Amino acid sequence: MNTIGNLALIILVLVSPPLLGEEEDFRKFAMFAENAKRAKTTTPRETKLPLTLDKKERIALIGNTLFDRMRNFGHFEALIQKAHPKHEIILRNLSWSADEIDLQPRPANFADIEQHLTSFGSSLIIAAFGFNESFAGNEGKKDFETRFFKFLNDLKSKTYDGISAPKVVIVSPIPNENVAGVNAAEMNNANLKTYTDVMKKVAMAEKVGFVNSYQYLLSRMGDLSDDLTINGCHLNEIGYLEFSEVLFQSIFSKSIPPLDKDVRAAVIEKNTQHFFRYRPLNTFYYTGGRRGSYGYLDF
Repeated sequence: MNTIGNLALIILVLVSPPLLGEEEDFRKFAMFAENAKRAKTTTPRETKLPLTLDKKERIALIGNTLFDRMRNFGHFEALIQKAHPKHEIILRNLSWSADEIDLQPRPANFADIEQHLTSFGSSLIIAAFGFNESFAGNEGKKDFETRFFKFLNDLKSKTYDGISAPKVVIVSPIPNENVAGVNAAEMNNANLKTYTDVMKKVAMAEKVGFVNSYQYLLSRMGDLSDDLTINGCHLNEIGYLEFSEVLFQSIFSKSIPPLDKDVRAAVIEKNTQHFFRYRPLNTFYYTGGRRGSYGYLDF
């Protein structure tokens, strides 16, 4: 068979419908805002650090770009898995760049964060917010405190796993650093400290865990021998390694296990596959107006 004939055969195999009796109904895996399950309200629990993880703990990361980009590096989960090799821990990154605690735009009919936490069955939620909100400055500080109280009260009062309220850990924004061409630390760190202090106050009042990553990384950001960010505010790979060690030690108070490149590679690949599932490239064809059947060749 010539090249064109071979190509035609490949295309036929790729687009042909499955044989009778082999078609699988994938609708059970779909999530839509209009009908995805929500968690029931329950009595919240107190979260104290350091944490001890349960076997088969289901950890959800929510928040802004700080956590969203973390999926590309894998350090934090690799440390968790290495330190708990028999726990069969499941971790999913549900964060979304630019998210605020109560401002989280999504594509049409995309299930909201509560619905995704419920679908996943989250038993531990680690949340990173505060950076985007901090640009409101001192004028927005009081409003942020009110919003944060409401957010935390709601987050910790649901049975996402169908059994009990989740453990909740709040992570502050990281400091910014001055890099070539951008004096980000001089421009932003005063606001970031102010909002970190507000988050710490609210977290203590709401009795959830709190990690002051701003304070832990501040002196390291001032080291002029190398950069921890790509632009003054978004971490590079070295930055994520240091940030992950701060998170690990602050949350678990364990010795940092040696980095296992194979575990880290597996985590990154898992994160990539989950990202394709959680955030398909064109969600209008998945959750929005074109998600229906259109005949022989569906979108």
